[in-house]
Parts: sequence; structure tokens; C-alpha cells
Amino acid sequence: TRGWQRIGYNGLLPYNLYKDATLRTRHIDARLATNISIAYVMGTGDTVPDALEALGLKTHILTPDELRSADLSAWTTIIIGIRAYSVRPELAAAGPRLEDFARKGGTVIVEYQSVDFPAPVKFELGNSPERVTDEAAPVKILVADDPLLTTPNRITAADFDNWVEERGHSFLRSWDDHAIALTETADEGQDPQLGGLVEARVGKGNYIYCAYALYRQLPELVPGAYRILANLVSVGNNH
Repeated sequence: TRGWQRIGYNGLLPYNLYKDATLRTRHIDARLATNISIAYVMGTGDTVPDALEALGLKTHILTPDELRSADLSAWTTIIIGIRAYSVRPELAAAGPRLEDFARKGGTVIVEYQSVDFPAPVKFELGNSPERVTDEAAPVKILVADDPLLTTPNRITAADFDNWVEERGHSFLRSWDDHAIALTETADEGQDPQLGGLVEARVGKGNYIYCAYALYRQLPELVPGAYRILANLVSVGNNH
């Protein structure tokens, strides 16, 4: 009936914060492609793998050794967690392997990063990446008929309703000419930010950068975040 969370830091007396035990549920209309298998590179920590499990998708957390030498073709989709390039030194060295994985038909999804990272296409954050802090900032869909926004769920501006805390971190400053920016958003008075959701075709596969703070929305059961996540992991598997 009750649970607790321990609060405190090294050198300070810890104490427990108690609260009543609750279980929140929400019905979400989110469709998925078939035959999806996901490997996840954990960064500084998030609950995206839990959200994938809630969608019915088994997720394998990649170890450093697996990043270096495992057969990545065992999965259809590899997701790079938030700020992973800042805390996983083996990840940059795995760049050629990730590129080969995409070129052979896999999908690589990179969640927001705080530093520039190696990619098979030009994705640049710059020295001071932009963020959009207003969780209600309007989001404009730029390419409404792009498969990433239509299959298996049609994503509209309504999927960005009722977000919490922010829109996203580290919007791309520039990208390859053949990459496609799918959305636009901005805080009041800020230049339009088109680098929140950018996709590029790499060989037979796909390479996607997502700056939107899905990882904050998923624990809050925001329906649109689950639908966007479902479309991201379904890319290349829609059959």
C-alpha cells in the first residue's frame, strides 16, 4: 500500500520519502509493424526500454563487448539512448559497425545527444545545441505523407498535445541535403527548429535523429509519445 524513495547524497544523512503505492494505466491506440527486434544502447539512463516492453517489444540492452563484436544483424533496430555518446566511449568506435548495420537494411535511431557524434550522414549539433523548453510549443508537421509519420500510425500535431516539461533537447543545426526534416517547433522568440526529427536513407536502411523528449513523456503515459516511438521502431519493418 505504500512505497518509498531514498533521498540524499554522499556525506549527508539519507532519509526516505514515503508515498502511497499507485498503478497508473492508460489505453493507447498505437499500432506496430511485425518482426521487430530491438537492441538498445543505454546512455545516462532512461525508461525507453520499459516503454518498448509496454508496447509488447522485447528489448536487448547492448553491452560494451556486444557493441564491439556482436553480430548486429540479430536485430532490426538499434536505438542509441540519451547522451550515450557522452558516457559510452566504445560507442564512437562502433560507428563503422552501426553504419554497416544500416546499409544492410537496419534502422538506427539516435535519441538526443549533447555533443556531435559520428554518423554515416552529416548530422551537426554545433557547440551550443538548441532546446525547446515550452512543452506546449506548437509543432508543425512538414512532410505529412512521409512513411515515418504515416505508418503504422498517422502522426499529427495532436500527438504533441499534453506533453510535460519540454519539447526536446539538442536540435540539429544542420544535416545532409538528402536527409529530411519532418517537423518544426520553437519557443516564443526562438528561430524555427527543424532539427527535432530528421531521417536519412543509408544504403538499404535508415538513420534517424530524434531530439524530442520522448523519454520524459513515456513514463507519464503521453499517448502521442508512444505512437511516435511505435513509428520509429517500425521503420523498415512495415510488412
